[in-house]
Amino acid sequence: MLGPELVCLAVAAVNQAVKENQVKQTLRVLVLPELELRGVLPDCAEEYQRVLKDLMDHRRLTGDNRSPWVKVRLQDGTFYYFHLNRLEGSWERPPHFTHNTGFIHHHEIQEVVSRTSSSYSCGLLWKSSQSLIVALQARCRGFLIRQQLEARHRYLISQTPAVIIIQAHWRRFVKQQTYRRRLQLLYINWRAVVKIQAFVKMWLARRKYQARLTFFRHNVGAVIKIQAFFRANRARHEYRMLVHSDTPPLPVVRKFLHLLDVGDDDIRQEAELLRLREEVVRSIRFNRQLEADLDLMDLKIGLLVRNRATLQEVVSHCKKLTKKNKEQLADMMDVERSKGLKGLSRQRRERLEAYQHLFYLLQTQPSYLAQVIFLMPQSRSTSFMEMLVFSLFNYGSDRRDAFLLLQLFTEALRHEIRVKVERPREVVTGNPTVIKMLVNFYRQARGQNSLRESLGPALQDVLLDRTLSIRTDPLDVYKTWINQTETQTGNKSSLPYEVSPEDALSHPEVQRRIDVAIINLKNLTDRVLKAITANLQKLPYGLRYTAKVLRDALRTKFPAASEDELYKIVGNLVYYRYMNPAIVAPDGFDVVDRSAGSALQPEQRHILGSIARMLQHAAANKHFHGDGYHVHALNQYISQTHGKFRRFLVSVCDVPEPEDRFSMDEFSELLIVNRPVVYISVSELLSTHKLLLEHQEVLCQDASDPLSLILQDLGPVPTLQDVTGESSLAGDPGSESSKMEVSLTLTSRFDIFSESEPDARALLLSTKQLIIDIIRTHSGDSLSDILRTKTTPDQEACHDWLMHRLAKQHARTPEKMKRNPSLVANGNLSVEDKKRKVLRSLRRLEALGVLRPPQTENQILQMISKDIRQHRLHRQRRGAELQKLRQTLGRLQEKSSFHSEQVDYYRHYITSCLDNLTTSSKSTNRKAADSKARKRPAALSYSAARLQEKGVLLEIQDLPSTQFKNVVFDIVPGPERGSFNIKARFLGVEMEEFLLQYQDLLQLQYEGVAVMKMFDKAKVNVNLLIFLLNKKFFKK
Repeated sequence: MLGPELVCLAVAAVNQAVKENQVKQTLRVLVLPELELRGVLPDCAEEYQRVLKDLMDHRRLTGDNRSPWVKVRLQDGTFYYFHLNRLEGSWERPPHFTHNTGFIHHHEIQEVVSRTSSSYSCGLLWKSSQSLIVALQARCRGFLIRQQLEARHRYLISQTPAVIIIQAHWRRFVKQQTYRRRLQLLYINWRAVVKIQAFVKMWLARRKYQARLTFFRHNVGAVIKIQAFFRANRARHEYRMLVHSDTPPLPVVRKFLHLLDVGDDDIRQEAELLRLREEVVRSIRFNRQLEADLDLMDLKIGLLVRNRATLQEVVSHCKKLTKKNKEQLADMMDVERSKGLKGLSRQRRERLEAYQHLFYLLQTQPSYLAQVIFLMPQSRSTSFMEMLVFSLFNYGSDRRDAFLLLQLFTEALRHEIRVKVERPREVVTGNPTVIKMLVNFYRQARGQNSLRESLGPALQDVLLDRTLSIRTDPLDVYKTWINQTETQTGNKSSLPYEVSPEDALSHPEVQRRIDVAIINLKNLTDRVLKAITANLQKLPYGLRYTAKVLRDALRTKFPAASEDELYKIVGNLVYYRYMNPAIVAPDGFDVVDRSAGSALQPEQRHILGSIARMLQHAAANKHFHGDGYHVHALNQYISQTHGKFRRFLVSVCDVPEPEDRFSMDEFSELLIVNRPVVYISVSELLSTHKLLLEHQEVLCQDASDPLSLILQDLGPVPTLQDVTGESSLAGDPGSESSKMEVSLTLTSRFDIFSESEPDARALLLSTKQLIIDIIRTHSGDSLSDILRTKTTPDQEACHDWLMHRLAKQHARTPEKMKRNPSLVANGNLSVEDKKRKVLRSLRRLEALGVLRPPQTENQILQMISKDIRQHRLHRQRRGAELQKLRQTLGRLQEKSSFHSEQVDYYRHYITSCLDNLTTSSKSTNRKAADSKARKRPAALSYSAARLQEKGVLLEIQDLPSTQFKNVVFDIVPGPERGSFNIKARFLGVEMEEFLLQYQDLLQLQYEGVAVMKMFDKAKVNVNLLIFLLNKKFFKK
């Protein structure tokens, strides 16, 4: 047995090692023999250290007195006191002894070592038998769990209703508690909840938007197409409502109001258009002035020629002027005795011009002749139309005449349909005069070549094939069969010759022949129909446009008529009246070539007639009557062919307007370099004048009508003698004089640039502009409500902004294009003032008959929507008009150059004539001529008494005839050719000087002025003064 001090030292060493937390040191001291510890295992050193350390820390936490003394219990039960610092011990209790509470005793160390080593050994044992233990535990636990589960299952099954109730109540209680706590929490933190919700919603919306935006960016092409489709579809729908709706909604009208805005391009184009129009009008005026100058020069040349002829006649009959032949001489110099309509006199000239104005008006204003054709009986219409076509329109030989003739035909057709036709079928059954006239004209005058080119080859092929049989009548086929059988066999047929159609069809041979004939008839009809439809462009344009006018006029007057009925009437015009006679009798219309003396055989005419009848039934969709199978076959073919004919007739009516076809417009008449000339017989001229006077009350219902003014200028119908100037046969209407042709150079009497705008139109324009200004700033579905509601400040501000923008635009507009001052003044009104003015204007328009109550607001909205629809067309027409005006201006400038050259040429010609007149007579003997020139005075001097004796001077105001001998007149050639200076002297004192133009004398003679004044006092005889000047100054 060891000493107590060694044992205490070993225990203290263990405490010190544990306290220093050194595992190896702790293991070394634990295995000291002084301690005599049992079961110390080196593998558990760390565990020993950890448990002892925990025990020591536990004791320090419970209270460590840090006493240096410890009380150690020895194995024999005695206690030994040991001082830890001095490492000394004593068997006796020291004074003031306090045991160290944190000291671990030997028996405690042994317990820790034993427990730890035992646990380690047990763990090694369990680890070696782990799989067996786990299996055993699993079986035991499974058995126990199954027992518990079975017992619990039996219990729950037996208590199922109660379990359900308990679970429901418990769940309800739990949920209620959770809900209340949650609700309380949310009530307490509601601001934070709102913020969180807002942030979450924002995040979700942003994420969704970003995803959608990313998707759109990846499919931007498709997005653009879809958006364009929907926008276009919506715009089309709204524009369709604007166009086709009788009462377009106000929101739709408001949406398209921007189309009425005038942009900078519009202003520029309108300014250009205005400038070109001004230049065109100025050029037209200039050309007219040139034409007037040309007419005046032409007249002067005629007067010079006429004066020279009269002078030669006078000189040949009267070499010497005496008192005896003064009167005869004056009569010979009087141009009023000139003969004929074109005599050089003012009266005849005015009559000639009036006739030229008359026939120009009849040409360019087709309404007059259209009414005359309708008013005349049909017995006279044909002859009148022949005169009209051959004389007035020159067979439509040029572009202008063809255009005007077509205008006449279409106007006459519209007038007859408007006045006379009561049902559409009357156009077919009534044989209107104008349709008969135009068909004859286009078939004979202008359409014959078209028929020959389109139908000639097909009809020629039909006529050359003489082996075809197209007879479909059973009786005819039956008899032909019997005749052929008897001819071939030479024996009489056993079949009866007279049978019924049913018996004839009972023979197979008759059926076979009819089938062959039907096939042949269909083939021939198809051949001719193909020739008609394939040569659509060869049809005369006038016929096609007339067909279009016929369809549109009937559709306008009879809106309930079906399209099928209208096209049947068009087919009657185009096929039956125009083409059918040429198919039935091609030799009569020179459609096919026939040698002299040859004629069509009856069988050929039968074939042509059958083809024409098939086409006629196909055009009218008219079936054959009968029950035979051959009739059904033909009727089926007719129904099929009618569809082709219908498409052909639709194409026939698809033609441009005459203005586009012939390139005619309002300036076309003013661009003609050579004026239109018509050649008309005297009898036709007088008959036309008489006919117009007979129907003047119907044609001219207004005294200011142009035709009325021209007929007033013409006066009564002149006699044949007045027109021809011949008196011998004047009373004979069939004389050669009545058949004499007169050429009329047509001119217009009236100016086309004199139009004034009616007050109603200006009021309507102002009202529409005011309504546009109002509805642009107001929302609503009814114009009536907008006009009667009070304007808000926002609407007034929007209106002021719009008016300010319009004012800026108006300031940029050229002066000539600015709006009417009244419209500008309306723009300065307030919205309420505009509303009141619109209501007043609507009542005035009702009174003027422009609007009809009670739906006046809807009517003016319809007008505004119509303006919107037509604004685009206005821009297109403006562009076309600009191009056409540029072309027109170029042609006018060419015409001006042409007229200027003519004026220069005429002026030079007149100057040459005057030079030739003033040149002295040449003689073969030059010396004689020189001597005459020396003797010839430079001036003529006559006393007033001498001139009175010659009859030249009639009187001098305020001077008695006894003083005439004291007055001397000196006639001296002037500085210009054809001018004379006449000086008057009284008692040798020069009084006055007068410049006399020879052309002015001839003009006075032409106008029938016999007496003129000189010096405002002396009256002279014009004719004798001309004779005197001719005799003394002009060559013979």
